[in-house]
Amino acid sequence: MRGLVLITLLALASIAGGQVSITTGSYLQDFGTTDIISWTNNVTYPGWYRSTGTFAGHQNITTAAPSNTGGFYTYECNGNNDQKIGSRASGSAALIRYGVVFRNQTGYPIYSMRVSYRGYQLSLAENGSTVNTITVDYVVSAALPAITAGSSASVPALDFVQIMNSTTAGSNQITGYPCDQYRDISSCVAFATAVPNNYYILLRWTDIDDSWNDHHMAIDDLQVDFDLTGTACSMTLPIELLSFTAEPEGDGVRLDWSTASERDNEAFVVLRGSVPGDLRPILQQRGAGTHEGLLRYTDFDGDPLTGVSYYQLQQIDGDGSTSWSELVAVDIRTSTNGLLIMPRSIGPDHFVLTTGWDGPFQVDVYDQVGRQVLEPITSGTGQELDLTQVPEGVYLIVVRSGDRMLSGRVIVGH
Repeated sequence: MRGLVLITLLALASIAGGQVSITTGSYLQDFGTTDIISWTNNVTYPGWYRSTGTFAGHQNITTAAPSNTGGFYTYECNGNNDQKIGSRASGSAALIRYGVVFRNQTGYPIYSMRVSYRGYQLSLAENGSTVNTITVDYVVSAALPAITAGSSASVPALDFVQIMNSTTAGSNQITGYPCDQYRDISSCVAFATAVPNNYYILLRWTDIDDSWNDHHMAIDDLQVDFDLTGTACSMTLPIELLSFTAEPEGDGVRLDWSTASERDNEAFVVLRGSVPGDLRPILQQRGAGTHEGLLRYTDFDGDPLTGVSYYQLQQIDGDGSTSWSELVAVDIRTSTNGLLIMPRSIGPDHFVLTTGWDGPFQVDVYDQVGRQVLEPITSGTGQELDLTQVPEGVYLIVVRSGDRMLSGRVIVGH
């Protein structure tokens, strides 16, 4: 824990069912200030696990040589109550794993995560120049993964490699390092496939019994930032805009947008025009300033232009700098025969589509980043849409008949 920079757990994640439920953009853990003299998985620190039979106790690290018993430990230095967790693999505790399980409950896919933490070498052992390394990997799963789960992906850039070395090959601890040997580690993890809503991510550290003797090594001040935008590790942008949509509704146009996080965000301005290169501001809403977490905004254009018009969202920072969304188009002339999407009572993943058109039409379903998630469906004037095969989330429904096209969005649950 570095001063007052981090809180034990940022109030953006809830604990349920054995994992940290992620509902917004970031997670922080500094392991607190209470000495941990016993360990229970998912209780001592909610969502955290260690491999069975490895807990060796709590160590107060001074310059004296610490315990030479292998195992998983909690630590502090010079009695300062600043807790850390870590290990020393040896003997019967030759493979030690510990980590945290997240569950994506943002309502959106997670495309990447940036992991940052501080690694501490807390002792020098007679390691005979054998490099001690705490490796990092992750597991993505539809079910709650065990701390020993296989099918993992390694992240070498997040590995914690020893800082100090002894050329002596032996079986003893030489000295303690009371939190004065550390390294800050950070890297982005871009998932090969976006993590769907309600899926799990196990972030795990592994310590093996190296040749000769092993050091005590620990972690602290973990921060994990989750990217919901589709741009890998884009956490430094002023805002993370998830979506901006304009849809005919009644006699006007409904405007919706959502952000995953905002930084120094002063305001949003909605612009409109009949020509893409000539848009004028029509609506404005205050931004959230600096905010970590999902926010949804809605506005309404009650006097829309006839025919095809274009809308764009402008974001204004506190320093006056700006950023822009993509253009979206609306054709008011076709809105009177709009797409009606009605949920069915059998569940939140069944819908009935009505277009008002005569004859068959084609239905396509896309996710939030424009990927088609089902094969095209052809139907008559009314169509039941079964979305039980797609993950929970928001989807774009597009219907086509000849040169006509309508679209709408649905929120799928299971």
